[in-house]
Amino acid sequence: MILKKIPTLIFLLLLFLAKAQNEFITIWKPASTVLPAVNVDAPYQATTQQIWFPGIGENYDIYWEEVGYPQHNGSLLDVTSTKQVLIDFGTSIAEKNDAKYRVKVTNGNGMFRQIKFGTAQLFPGPEQIIPIWQINGSSDKILEIEQWGNISWTTMNGAFSLCRLMQLTATDTPNLNNVEDASFMFYGTTSFKGASSMQNWDTSKIKNFSFMFSLLFDTPPAAGLTEQFNPPYLDSWNMSSATNLSYMFGNRKVFNQSLNSWDVSKVTDMSWMFGQCLSFNQRLDNWDTSSLEDMHFMLHMIPVFNQPLNWNTSKVTNMAHIFHGCTSFNQSLENWDMTKVKRIDDILNGATNYNQPLGNWNLVSLINGAGSLTLSGLNCENYSKTLIGWADNPNTANNISLGSLTVLKYAPNVSDKRDILINKGWSFVGDTPGSCLLSSSDIKLNKKPLLYPNPAVDDIHIDGIDDIKAYKIYDASGRLVKEGNPNNDIISVSTLPKGNYMIQLVMKEKTVSSKFIKK
Repeated sequence: MILKKIPTLIFLLLLFLAKAQNEFITIWKPASTVLPAVNVDAPYQATTQQIWFPGIGENYDIYWEEVGYPQHNGSLLDVTSTKQVLIDFGTSIAEKNDAKYRVKVTNGNGMFRQIKFGTAQLFPGPEQIIPIWQINGSSDKILEIEQWGNISWTTMNGAFSLCRLMQLTATDTPNLNNVEDASFMFYGTTSFKGASSMQNWDTSKIKNFSFMFSLLFDTPPAAGLTEQFNPPYLDSWNMSSATNLSYMFGNRKVFNQSLNSWDVSKVTDMSWMFGQCLSFNQRLDNWDTSSLEDMHFMLHMIPVFNQPLNWNTSKVTNMAHIFHGCTSFNQSLENWDMTKVKRIDDILNGATNYNQPLGNWNLVSLINGAGSLTLSGLNCENYSKTLIGWADNPNTANNISLGSLTVLKYAPNVSDKRDILINKGWSFVGDTPGSCLLSSSDIKLNKKPLLYPNPAVDDIHIDGIDDIKAYKIYDASGRLVKEGNPNNDIISVSTLPKGNYMIQLVMKEKTVSSKFIKK
């Protein structure tokens, strides 16, 4: 008889284990006093024996038990909630202020699909988006995500925002197959460290990672909370659907991990992505940035960052404040495609170690250059080469103010180039003649090529440059359409469709760019 019962017992045990693995499990401390009590947007505030659980779903089940005292438990069945549900634990067996509870959620007869501790109303500031929060759950009382279970999440927007005490200990992974939005998922989670299980997350469907781990514009943490977010697990994420990485790690002061394997080819917005990540200094040179349009404040105020950035910037329009305050940065940017960039204000403001020429920048679309070189480290030679390149480019925009340039010196024999820009409405404040002199070869090296005829029908002739090794022609979308070696400074364009093009001429020491029209 006993032998006959064994298969039944095994079946029941397996059934119990399968059910246990399906549960979304979190740990709570309803009488937590580590943080000031939050004001939950609910009919009334939870007591020290209650929590507001910000779950969303239909006909799902909640089971809870006191940690260490599983005989103290309760259930809420067939719960339907569009914002939150109150869980009352009653009188604890443990000392009241120490009692913790394990809350388990299953789909029950319906579907549990979302948790949302905070709803952010976004207010656009002069240079940033500032979230103003409505708190939906007891974010000061949740301590831990212990298991993800089999919940099919529909969104992670605001999921655990402002859960300042929360840690992730789950060894399984969330089902993110239907998730496109992970914005604000862990926003304001001051103590959050991450977990090794995060390297196994399937993020391939997620498009919006904006503010995901950010602490930007968050209120200062309570005394005793230490920021420790620096997980080495994210480089394996599949980012192939991502379009928005803005503010993603903003103000995570200790974060410094590799993300160089990410596929960011669809990303259009990286503004503030690493802004004020004071420890970040990782290579990003494997990134495909061909879709990127906005990168303002991307690396703002990172004193240690100094990595090469050989990026495709052909679609970028806003570069304001990218390296503002990056006091270690000194990598060449001269080959960046600047043809669509409207803003470079404060791009190198305070980048005191930056000493590279920028004369190859084609500033045809520029509107705002204020503070772009203020307190930068350009020496007399490189500032002079920058002036030459911008002055010799007939397409350089008019009426640009560079703001204060008090630490910069230019070679006296390039003052005529500076005057060319002044005659185009440029404003220079505080720069003065220095002791360096540029040789005639330096001046010629920085001279922009003359292309004629322009517009062209069959051939383009190049005048003013003698040592061209190769050329590349790009269409208006930034796509490479032709490359080769010039024949006696003549390049055939007869096979190109009518339209606007950019040509890059590769020389021994540098590459220069110019625009032409094919008729």
